[in-house]
Amino acid sequence: MRRTISILLLCLPALACATGKTPEGRWEGRLQIPGRDLKLVVDLAPNGAEPWTGSITIFGLGIKGAPLSNLVVRDTHLTFDIGDLLRSPTYGPAVFQAHLAGVDEVAGEMSQAGNVAPFILKRIGPPQVELPPRSTAVRREIEDQWTGDYELGGYSRHVTITLENHADAGATARFVIVGKRQYDLPVNLVIEEGDFLRIESQASQVAFEGRLSRGSREIRGIIEVDDVERPLVLHRVLGRAQ
Repeated sequence: MRRTISILLLCLPALACATGKTPEGRWEGRLQIPGRDLKLVVDLAPNGAEPWTGSITIFGLGIKGAPLSNLVVRDTHLTFDIGDLLRSPTYGPAVFQAHLAGVDEVAGEMSQAGNVAPFILKRIGPPQVELPPRSTAVRREIEDQWTGDYELGGYSRHVTITLENHADAGATARFVIVGKRQYDLPVNLVIEEGDFLRIESQASQVAFEGRLSRGSREIRGIIEVDDVERPLVLHRVLGRAQ
């Protein structure tokens, strides 16, 4: 009996190490894009009926707490993508593949638009999977079509944003920018809080945030394009209902 207990005690460190090799946790490191390292945070957690859930933040790309898609965990290997974010028309979504290189280290690579960027992540704590924010309804004063202009890179851009409420969901927006070309941006988030309005197109890394004027005829704010901010004032389109 004593011999058996001694053998079990000797095995405990190895067993602890083996059971500790799980991808659950908050992982932080650098995504090594040529000429530009970006801070990367990935949260992974078991999810009851569904095996795993997770979220990702990539600093410098406007991606914060985005849900992981097609997340698969097998032993010490995992794969996932980030849906429409960074999607390439030719190559599809940005795909992450990784493996546990140690108890508290994950190594892998991101494949996006035919390019590959390696990363190494360290476990820094328990998972903090972020639930994606949901769009809210907007007041009738805002539910309308708005236009404005801003300048970027020496060129003027014309913006049209059309907001619409839906009975059983939050508001949606059509977000169009016309410069040398016309861009119809996919909008994933519309939030109104008090007099503030924020509209996000994460896939395009474009957002607008502004405050509704007291007369409800303009929304003064900024447009964010990648990491650049420019002032933008939106005016209600004349002749539309108020």
